[in-house]
Amino acid sequence: MIRSFRHHTAGLALMLALAACAPLQPEVRPVSSAVDPALMAASELRIAASALQSGDLEVARSLYTELSRSHPGQTDVWLGLGDAHFLGANYEAARAAYSRAEALDPDLPEAQLALARVDVRVRHLDEAQARYRRVLAQTPDSPVALAGLGVTQDLSGRHDDAQNTYRKGLSAHPDDEVLRTNLGLSLALSGKARDAVNTLLGHDGVANGLPQRRDNLALAYGLLGRDDAAENILLSYQPRGQVQDNLEFYRYLREHLK
Repeated sequence: MIRSFRHHTAGLALMLALAACAPLQPEVRPVSSAVDPALMAASELRIAASALQSGDLEVARSLYTELSRSHPGQTDVWLGLGDAHFLGANYEAARAAYSRAEALDPDLPEAQLALARVDVRVRHLDEAQARYRRVLAQTPDSPVALAGLGVTQDLSGRHDDAQNTYRKGLSAHPDDEVLRTNLGLSLALSGKARDAVNTLLGHDGVANGLPQRRDNLALAYGLLGRDDAAENILLSYQPRGQVQDNLEFYRYLREHLK
């Protein structure tokens, strides 16, 4: 998520960082119990999901494509095919597959969240917000929808709204790592670095948290001018040359986020 200052402006850094931390990567979902018994008996869907989980996108795409022909009425097949395309950065193909799942079940939250992920990736932020709000109308405390909505607000420059959204999610899900990580990043990049440090440290530190939470804590320390603390964090998992690049990037951001 962290990049050298030579490649990004402060605004673009915000966009890329938030995109990396948001719930924008599909999680391989368990196979639904509603799936056709004949399909389950053949274990075809489980094999496709396993290929996707292992990162073999070509095999996963091939299997899901075949399943979409033989079982076109199964939402899990279209969602899996969409995930395979999404992870391969083929966002329009992913949108087409997710839309088939949505057509089969217009109220399916997984389809709405998946389509919102695509909208965020291609920067259709209004459409993404509408989808996240549709999910929240059904499930007001959905942590995935709240985190996603917050990201769209951050990327639209509405940082106070985004932070309120993340906090609403954390009030219902205080241990949710994505919400905490995104709130910390939003605070850091909207001039509230000290609040960001406190948020990211939380009550349990960052040792067992998401890798992005550790990255964002280093960034927050860097924006505070605490290069020593940022360096200590970065050196635990980065080579020294990359650490120095990132520290220089933090200094650049300190000047441009004033």
